[in-house]
Amino acid sequence: MLSRELGDIMKRITSLVAGVLASVLAVPTFALADPATPPSRASVPTYVALGDSLATGVGASDRAETAYVPLFHEYLRENLSCGRGDSQVCPSLRLNNVGVSGATSTSLLQVQMPQALAELQARNQDATSRNDVAVITVDIGGNDVFPLVAVCAGGFTADCQLGIQQRFTTFIQNFTLTLNQLRAAAGPDTEIVVMTYYNSLVGCNLAALSSLGDVVLEGAPGILAMGLNDWIRAIAAGAGASVAETYGRLGPADLVGGTDCLHANDSGYRIIADAFAQAI
Repeated sequence: MLSRELGDIMKRITSLVAGVLASVLAVPTFALADPATPPSRASVPTYVALGDSLATGVGASDRAETAYVPLFHEYLRENLSCGRGDSQVCPSLRLNNVGVSGATSTSLLQVQMPQALAELQARNQDATSRNDVAVITVDIGGNDVFPLVAVCAGGFTADCQLGIQQRFTTFIQNFTLTLNQLRAAAGPDTEIVVMTYYNSLVGCNLAALSSLGDVVLEGAPGILAMGLNDWIRAIAAGAGASVAETYGRLGPADLVGGTDCLHANDSGYRIIADAFAQAI
């Protein structure tokens, strides 16, 4: 009698263990992903930065930390809504910085735009909005007009005026195409923020020509109706882009200086990042 009861108990235990093992072994079947399926990007929005050496952080003590793009990226991670409620920020916001030192408006179209448009097509034109490119920044034009310093150093001669006309014409065409393509690919909800330029001559060995820099950037009555920054503002307005205003905000202490007549230092990049934050 006892042996029969023990046998029944053992059968029940064996049956119970078998059931538990079956349920445990079944878990990996559902947990393992198909190795051919890429990880989901549904909840990972992106910030794409385009531009020249300012976008790459030349002059910063640490390009990955103290330049304006990483500083603005950190601001966005702490303040940008992910689109799942106004109170939810984007700590997972991804950065794709395609900026290239020395870039002009022409080379940006040739080199950086294909990368940016591919990112926009993959994210903003798929079935989910949660992985979109949420913000795009663009700083370009400084290298287009910097050669005018040498051409116009002797005054607004015929050669200087011709040089301004040619360089501005090229920039206007390129910048308009850049922003229109970005807007068309990104859609109406993506924030596009462009930058006006500070006068980089004020803190370097060409400081005596800083008044020329002011005219080229902001224009002057009777000399130049619209400067580079005026065109940046006008074209941005046509594409529904915001403008980060840096003109007049950086002084000699915020620039690398010496023979470097282009780049900001850490304090300058902080000012630029703040201008982008204010614009958005």
